[in-house]
Amino acid sequence: PSAWLGAPTDAAIKGLIKNGSKNIILVPIAFTSDHVETLFEMDIEYVEDIIKEFPEANILRCESLNTHPTFIECLSQLVARHIGSDGKTIPQMSLRCPLCTNPTCGPMRGFFSSRQLPEAIAYSGCVKETDSTEADMKSLG
Repeated sequence: PSAWLGAPTDAAIKGLIKNGSKNIILVPIAFTSDHVETLFEMDIEYVEDIIKEFPEANILRCESLNTHPTFIECLSQLVARHIGSDGKTIPQMSLRCPLCTNPTCGPMRGFFSSRQLPEAIAYSGCVKETDSTEADMKSLG
């Protein structure tokens, strides 16, 4: 793994405060939903702990997208668009990580990047009313 390219987040927050910024909003752009990193690292280690050291600061984390209706609609449109396409995965699925030595990675990526979606899948992600055979239904997983 490579080193981070910038200052650690807590050092950057403390630097902002020392330089006069007292109102700071943390925006975890790499995360779309709450999980241990947003809930613990940001809310506790950054917000609560740094405020103990700098009580004059007002540090908040913006809410994650989680189950916001607009976000869910966007995801459903992406899925529907993909299902309506040729059914293959995105081109990046076949790429391997630099220096990857996992013997199962290549075959797994090859399998998923060459798969076609079963005919029984419709744009909405629901099963279409077709004359699907039992084999077709088993192929859904």
